[in-house]
Amino acid sequence: MADTSKTVFIYTMPDDWHAILAEAALKRRGHRVLRYFGTDFPERAEIEFSYEKSGDALRLHTIDGSYALSDFDVVWNRRMLGPKIPSHVDPRDREYVSQQIRFADASLRSLLREAFWINPYDAARNADHKPKQLQLALRNGLQIPDTLISNRPEAIRAFIDRHPSVIHKPLIGAAWEENDKTLSTYTARVRSEDLPGDELLRAAPGIFQAQVKKQFEVRAQFFGESCFALKIDPSRIEYGEMDWRLHQHGDMTDGSVALPDRVYQACLKQLRSLGLVAGAFDFIVTPDDEWIYLEVNEAGQFIFVEQWCDELTLFDAFCHFVESGDAAFQYRKPSNPQRLAELIESTQPEAVGEQDKLRREPAPDAQAEAA
Repeated sequence: MADTSKTVFIYTMPDDWHAILAEAALKRRGHRVLRYFGTDFPERAEIEFSYEKSGDALRLHTIDGSYALSDFDVVWNRRMLGPKIPSHVDPRDREYVSQQIRFADASLRSLLREAFWINPYDAARNADHKPKQLQLALRNGLQIPDTLISNRPEAIRAFIDRHPSVIHKPLIGAAWEENDKTLSTYTARVRSEDLPGDELLRAAPGIFQAQVKKQFEVRAQFFGESCFALKIDPSRIEYGEMDWRLHQHGDMTDGSVALPDRVYQACLKQLRSLGLVAGAFDFIVTPDDEWIYLEVNEAGQFIFVEQWCDELTLFDAFCHFVESGDAAFQYRKPSNPQRLAELIESTQPEAVGEQDKLRREPAPDAQAEAA
């Protein structure tokens, strides 16, 4: 139980299990938590910003309660979605409504800036850009694969010719529906003969990297200055030499692993350069024990890390991190940490699912309008 109660704002979306469990864990520890869906605004969430001579009164009203913005101590920028134009708005007015609610949503974020953000909005968006990450990684002492990010056909073909094996990644992950299936982008090997014509190469810039030989891979979750690293053996799964995320299961790990101090210090520099206070780092460790940086995900998944290796009590650490409000947070594992397995067992997904279901249905006013 925390010494001082916090009010925590979780920016997320329906059915986000990380946010659901965080809400349950923090409430157990005596905190007030709002799990806020950006798509609730403006139909299920209302802003009320009042300014008078006596001062301001800034409130957010949601279906889960009414909150003064000044009450929020921590904002977890978990999965931020933009506002949704109500379906009953006349098509002629949709552009106007879109502009107003987008600016109002941005104003809400701005007015919450006095809270401790995990991670700050502008920094999180900047960190989504892999070209910037790679530039800073070199400056911060992290080793990276030879990389080309380009839509220039001549450069792409020359890069592939220079390296014995090359992989391709999208600049940002994508998913789409095809033949009643959901397809997603993953890392894939690319050869000269796999390339489309120059027109298509120019149309979609991509990331091309020299393939790195793997001894094993590492997912290292940072909360402040605390690191929780998991050793992953991708050779145990099909397609693991390309992308272990395609078939995730706990048999892929031999447990925790310690980062070499120079790598740990470089990770802290990378977080600070990006303006982040938390992040999930991915590394390849070569047969020569070189640690090759791939990326840091500012909102990476971390439930699986504790599920695969229960000695890494990430959820307990996350709660302490939220309570600390400190970018330089250092976790001191208590004698009886909160365990993720116990939290999952005691959390009722059916009840939460019913609550989230409300957000996936038309708002009552919209239903009445449509009728």
